[in-house]
Amino acid sequence: MYFVVFCCALSAQETTGRVHAVIISGGMNKLMNHERYWNDCAFLYRTLRQDCRFARQDITLLISDGGEPERDMLLADGSGFATSPADLDGDGERDVWLPATIAQIESSLNELAAQLTTNDHLFVFLMDHGGRDDNQQSYAWVWGGERLYDTRLAQLLDNFHVASTGIVVGMCYSGGFIEELQADNRVIVASCADNEQSWACRDKPYDEFVYHWTCAIAGHDPDGNAVSADTDGDGYVTMSEAFSYARQHDRREETPQYSSTPLALGEQWSLSKHLGNGISESWVESKEERDYKYYDLLGRAVATPLDAERKYLKKPNAKQSFRPSPIIIIYPQSR
Repeated sequence: MYFVVFCCALSAQETTGRVHAVIISGGMNKLMNHERYWNDCAFLYRTLRQDCRFARQDITLLISDGGEPERDMLLADGSGFATSPADLDGDGERDVWLPATIAQIESSLNELAAQLTTNDHLFVFLMDHGGRDDNQQSYAWVWGGERLYDTRLAQLLDNFHVASTGIVVGMCYSGGFIEELQADNRVIVASCADNEQSWACRDKPYDEFVYHWTCAIAGHDPDGNAVSADTDGDGYVTMSEAFSYARQHDRREETPQYSSTPLALGEQWSLSKHLGNGISESWVESKEERDYKYYDLLGRAVATPLDAERKYLKKPNAKQSFRPSPIIIIYPQSR
């Protein structure tokens, strides 16, 4: 059972804002802090650094006890406990310095919220055991046996005034987070329904849904075997495509959930290519009206007809690059 929260950003070629990633793995305590949680976080960290080209300073890591030398992790083979490696990508440098306690999570997110602007973007991945109380509220067990409730996480994320946010919740009862976290310009993914448990892989030391989700984003599995989740062949994997791939390959008894406000956000936002590549931009002009969906640069739906006097930003389809996409993003007229 685990919990993943993922927040990320829609980034366009001319966006100069910052994209910052936060990876959190609580683990509860050493008896419950499974090795697969570390594996999930390390795989994602390598994906961000090596495949998505995130700079080290653009990733905040809060994992179990913060990289202390004590044995804080239950080994996958059941043989005992080990110290969680503070080096997630094997380059010989310590990556983990901060613990995944309530106090540190709140401090780090509040500090980051004060730094990021409306031009910036956020990515958060939260891994943990999940629970549901008598009031049907979902929560994550973080380090030290504390509960991070969906309502508290929503409050922390509401402090961010960024361009767009995506959220992936992967723990048991994770579907219960969706109602609390839904907001404009957010994409939310949950590994299971609000009344279901979420499960580990049967054949490898990872968690089932997020394993396939990270494979989709990376374009390969942890062993380097190629994975194809780019269904429209445009060169990058969107939030929607990664969710579809993970849901289709999920072999456990769980029902992944998805929400995007607006719908176009999840269909365009991508971590496959870092800054400047979340949306591939090209200018198009057309005198022909078509049945398009229109959105402004913040992803808000607008009722504007296509005409010959204005220029539009489209998401091109590499397989049919001569055809405009049904998702049109409109630049301000002053541009």
